[in-house]
Amino acid sequence: MVALATMSIEEFCAAADTPEFIDRLRSNFPSVFPNSELSDPELRSWRNSLPALAALFRRQEKIPQGHILIEYPMPIGSSRADCILVGEGDAGPEIIVVELKQWTQGSVTLWSDAGTSWLRVGSSPPYTTIHPCEQASIYRSTLEHTLELGERKPTISTLAYLHNYDEAHSNELLRLDIYRPHTDGSLLLSKTVGEQAATHLLSRLRKASPVLKHLTSPQRRYSDSFIVNFSQKLNCSALFKATSGQVEAFRAIVPLIQDPGKKTCVIIRGLVGTGKTVLAMKLVQYLMQLGKNPKYYVKSAAIGQCIKDLEFASDGRADTQYLVVDEAHRLTKGKAGDLMKNKHVVVYFIDDCQWISPTETCRSADIEQAAHKQDFHLITHELEKQLRCGESKEYVDWVHDSVIQGSTPSYSGTTAFTVEVADSPQAMEADLRARATGNTTCRIVAGYCWDWKTESTPGIGADIHIGAWQARWNRKMAFKAWNLPLGYHEEIGAIYTVQGFEYDHVGVILGPDIVLRNGRIEINPACNADKRLSNTRAESAVREQVIRNIYYVLLTRAKKGVVLYAVDPALQAQLLTVHSRVHTLAT
Repeated sequence: MVALATMSIEEFCAAADTPEFIDRLRSNFPSVFPNSELSDPELRSWRNSLPALAALFRRQEKIPQGHILIEYPMPIGSSRADCILVGEGDAGPEIIVVELKQWTQGSVTLWSDAGTSWLRVGSSPPYTTIHPCEQASIYRSTLEHTLELGERKPTISTLAYLHNYDEAHSNELLRLDIYRPHTDGSLLLSKTVGEQAATHLLSRLRKASPVLKHLTSPQRRYSDSFIVNFSQKLNCSALFKATSGQVEAFRAIVPLIQDPGKKTCVIIRGLVGTGKTVLAMKLVQYLMQLGKNPKYYVKSAAIGQCIKDLEFASDGRADTQYLVVDEAHRLTKGKAGDLMKNKHVVVYFIDDCQWISPTETCRSADIEQAAHKQDFHLITHELEKQLRCGESKEYVDWVHDSVIQGSTPSYSGTTAFTVEVADSPQAMEADLRARATGNTTCRIVAGYCWDWKTESTPGIGADIHIGAWQARWNRKMAFKAWNLPLGYHEEIGAIYTVQGFEYDHVGVILGPDIVLRNGRIEINPACNADKRLSNTRAESAVREQVIRNIYYVLLTRAKKGVVLYAVDPALQAQLLTVHSRVHTLAT
């Protein structure tokens, strides 16, 4: 995680008012944040708010000492703190998270039709947001809970600076009682109120601090997988910038929740990487704020193990009228319908290509049928924006056409997401080990084509043998231990461990159950070792579709790049020819 700019506070004060400084930020933005687009409002904010912050520093009796990090990316999610100040005080290291706003009096109102404490800001177009003190506090909690900050734990404070905002003389909106939990824990500085408190806070920065290195070269404590880190204290849903599709879906659901006379079923469809779980958590957060006692249900044992201690997690027997169901494609038809009983609002997130067992019979059409049968008002919505795989819809489409449709399409590639073909598992492993530095997560996953012989001898022996290369499956029920650590994990992940999670770089071993024959990608279930698949009475077409879906999931776990290796020689050769940008990793 690298900030857009890191400099001493004194250097910032000297440069912030110059056009050259803003131009430098703008020119550096594409290389520092290659997957983000600099918006006009963001550029305006730099031009207006950064000089105002520098002026605040210069008004102090002595300019605060230490460093400023501008546009600092959070360890989780897609949000960035406007500024982070780092210095040393009399009591030890100090970090101040600064949230900057250009708001003016009268431009901000309560989002009253949502029944929450969220704010609507009347820019063009209007947008909805949380209180700036709450946002700053969330960033503080994120740093506290996800970064290693050294033995001398810093004091982390927060400052929301609204440099254009003249506060009302009485009943000021931003200081209403509903915001007291946020304004009590974070300093709100406006144009007219809070300067003395800000002076006291900034005066604690007396010299540069070695804590700076923990922010510029950070070591994470936890996985950056969203669902694993969500809790009420660390409100990760506010760390993800919503796509237009997520906002549209959310706005469609809100009035239905407010209507006491209408039972509502919402079906949100989305391919892998379109932000279904992020939106699910935003709904949980919203319902919590309304005091609706929401519950979140997901069948996945891997995700379930990670969230079982959180109060909103459900085992499917939720005593609530408000239920959010993630990965509904993992359910049976009957279970999906049963979840509607005694509910006022139930929201299903589903991808009809991600069911991975013949017993997982629920499809979006089945949920629609059950909703009509139980007299639910039904609305549906599609999420289309790709957020994983370097935001490359082209790559996800290529995977879908290859493993779901069985065709052999060309792939033109994208610089934002690397696709490589290893000439051996050894080359794949060497590549991922080399990438697994700092905050990077690297994993190898594989089709379930080798017996799990080490199930009773965890950590000892091998299951997978490809030529001279050998490895073992991940330990039984050790989902958190496999998914959470940074770096490289020696054990190989199977579908039941990895579905619902994501990693920076993923090696995918396509086993002998997926082959190239007569110009098409075919499935050979006889080479699959999953007893849950081989022991089923399901038709062969269903078993074949399960295996296709499994590879569809395995091939879409990566954020930055994949390395492929196919056991079938014909399929391996075909992978090498899809496009020149897909290149070989030699042993």
